[in-house]
Amino acid sequence: MRVEIFDVGHGQCAVITAPNGRRMMIDCGDRWGEETFWTPSLHYFGETIDLLALTNLDEDHLSNFKGMIENCNLPWILTNHTIGAREFALLKEDGMGPGAKAFSAWLARPRGFPVITEPDFGPVQIRWYSWSFVPGVVNKTNDLSLAVVVQFGAFKIVFTGDLEVAGWRRLLTMPEFRADLFGTTVFVASHHGRESGCCTELFDLIQPQLVIISDDEHRYDSQDTNAWYRSRCTGAVFANNALERRYVATTRKDGSMRLDIDANQWTIQRVKVRDWQREPPTPARVPEFGALSTLFGSGQKSFGAGLAAFAPGSGLDALGLLNKHDDPLSRALGLGALSPFLTKR
Repeated sequence: MRVEIFDVGHGQCAVITAPNGRRMMIDCGDRWGEETFWTPSLHYFGETIDLLALTNLDEDHLSNFKGMIENCNLPWILTNHTIGAREFALLKEDGMGPGAKAFSAWLARPRGFPVITEPDFGPVQIRWYSWSFVPGVVNKTNDLSLAVVVQFGAFKIVFTGDLEVAGWRRLLTMPEFRADLFGTTVFVASHHGRESGCCTELFDLIQPQLVIISDDEHRYDSQDTNAWYRSRCTGAVFANNALERRYVATTRKDGSMRLDIDANQWTIQRVKVRDWQREPPTPARVPEFGALSTLFGSGQKSFGAGLAAFAPGSGLDALGLLNKHDDPLSRALGLGALSPFLTKR
């Protein structure tokens, strides 16, 4: 399995590629500079992203949504199923950016007949958890974020949207979620590493090897959380520098990153991702569009093939280039049913 964490500044975009080639994108943030830019819809122009998961419904997670639905083939979109067009409008009473407006329009589209086929990621399991929108009680975008658990063998990475402490405490009341956190290898910090996302009760349950923060350059005191996270990790090494043990990696320091995972170990390294000029080139090919579907879940849902038992440790990490999985699989996890609905274009 491969996990790519793209540097989109204060935002998020990551892509998981399963061994069978199927891809899942976590959020669709982009990055715009004075002369260059990067967007996932151009990077993957005309290609299929089998599942787009929107962990948070703020602009920095949605900014390239319009480009994604127009320029890529998106058979499935995963969001908090309790947020429809009306709820989203209430959440965005103070205004919407371009990404949020495109998402609002997509939510308002009529739904057709259910489709049965669901994305098949082979041995990769994907599970997600969220709290329900409750007017006047749970009505803050950050606390309605999805927590997405991606597992391949003994490796487990957790994406957490913009969950803040109140949202974490609600999710931690779910026994299934608490159990699923066991054995987390890599934790993608919520709310871009802000202090408001640091939940002590959460880290009473997990001790990941590495925390990854997707964020822009240092601007605020609330970004000074590296030491807090560092003290709660066991450490890992980058292939680029095997002599340095790292506990926290950030896109503002490390740029884009790639994780490669197999049965016994995983590697992480910095990678260069092509930027584009301010005036994007005219695409040479016209993408083929497939039917869009919403992927609705309630509480905890999952899909994927059954897990095999992998024994950690192979002796291949003698040079410090490979990171062993800290924990063997704790249990075989069952699969939940999906409730997909066809979206008419």
